[in-house]
Amino acid sequence: MEPQLTILAIFAHPDDEIGSGATLARYSDAGHRIVLVCASRGEAATIYCDECATRENLAEVRTRELEAACRHIGIGELRWLDWPDGGIKNLPRAAAVGQIVRLIRELQPDVILTHPETGLYPHPDHLAVWEIVRAAFDASADGDEYPDAGAAWAAARLFTRAISQSFFDAAPAFAQYRVQLNGQQLPFIPTPDDQIDVTMQVEPWVDRRMTAWDSHRSQHNPNGAFTNVPPEVRRTMAANEQFILAAARVPLPEGAHDDLLAGLERGQPEAVVAADDVAALRAALAFHRAHLQVCDNYAHTVSEPSLAALARDLTDGHQEAIYLLARALRRAGAPAGAVEAERRIVTESWRQADATAKVRWLAAASQQVSARYHAQAATGSA
Repeated sequence: MEPQLTILAIFAHPDDEIGSGATLARYSDAGHRIVLVCASRGEAATIYCDECATRENLAEVRTRELEAACRHIGIGELRWLDWPDGGIKNLPRAAAVGQIVRLIRELQPDVILTHPETGLYPHPDHLAVWEIVRAAFDASADGDEYPDAGAAWAAARLFTRAISQSFFDAAPAFAQYRVQLNGQQLPFIPTPDDQIDVTMQVEPWVDRRMTAWDSHRSQHNPNGAFTNVPPEVRRTMAANEQFILAAARVPLPEGAHDDLLAGLERGQPEAVVAADDVAALRAALAFHRAHLQVCDNYAHTVSEPSLAALARDLTDGHQEAIYLLARALRRAGAPAGAVEAERRIVTESWRQADATAKVRWLAAASQQVSARYHAQAATGSA
């Protein structure tokens, strides 16, 4: 069996996991480790089922509902933060980030899922969880941040949920719906289709998602967002769960738009990287990120087909080098995401006036890459 990766999903309330439920079910069936962190017990929510819960026991009821949903989806581990429902934005921010940093370092996820920057709809808890998780994604990789929270760990990718504009166009009743919260009417916020990074094609797991939603009986609003959405449109949405790549240390491979885990290594043993090699790894990463930026620019802007093809071929090599270097830095506990492209290289590329000069520059750069790695092989350095 293919060794597993770890997906960590962090959401504000019980039932927020449903929007990525079919995706999580698919990866669970593939043997990957799925961990759900729920920030609150949902104790402040409206109760839509009189026989399901009372105000006094709603937190317990919603706990049981989420446990049942996890069983249907195939979520193997459920953690609770017990943050206050409706009050997450009021938590001491540094301490809240520290809690997520500790979890990331303990669980060592490859991919993290959470609410989008917009909240999907602007629920204050959604917005706060996004801000906390985004900060923790960076801080968990930096050994100087929260040093008492465990050894640094750099997750490869951070994704957020999304709903495309095309779905809003296909479901005008959904687009017009407003979530009632504390006297406010909160709209769902679409994402332009061309800003969706990954669409998970998960039709075989839709029924699992729907069954999981059935577990959240206390939250079944008879006049909810999907009440007037045609069943076939709702099912199409559930069969095509959408995500934005909010941050990445390991970029998605070019053309990979239907797999959150595309290009990630499967359970390779991780050797320890000596601290003395970190500077060399950073320099090499800055070098390749600069060349990737140049090649990508050439591939999309030059008019000569042969030059564009050469730039695309070189892009693939630089992407692979970046992935390997970022992984090595992650093993060393260094934040690869903070390493920027080497500006000198990018500036030099701008000075190449015509196609002939650009080809010569790319050829010289390729020779430089080759010479660099031959020298490192001879000395045994990073």
